[in-house]
Amino acid sequence: MVVLVGAIAVAAGLGSSSAQFNGPVSPDVNSQMRQPSPSHSTDDEPYVAREMQAKQLKRLREEHQKQVFNDTAKLLQLATNLKAEVDKGSKPSPDVIKDVDEIGKLAKRVSDRIKTQ
Repeated sequence: MVVLVGAIAVAAGLGSSSAQFNGPVSPDVNSQMRQPSPSHSTDDEPYVAREMQAKQLKRLREEHQKQVFNDTAKLLQLATNLKAEVDKGSKPSPDVIKDVDEIGKLAKRVSDRIKTQ
């Protein structure tokens, strides 16, 4: 019987102590437990992101300019070859007709790239 009364007293004590841990947490404890989010680890991240974007934009512009330059050089070469064929005064060959089509495509591509620059 004494054991039973002791067990009841221990159980009652455990019940009240579990209420301590299940209750509301104070704001101070909650703020101490909060971890900084990994996406905002430093204050200079926006600067780094802007710097990376600027470098990427500069690289894209350089690549774009290089493509325009290469297309223009090819366009000049095709136009020079076409002029030489026309100056001969002979009947145009199928290769010349392909070159004329290529000149039209390149001229459009260069024009579009320059407009988007």
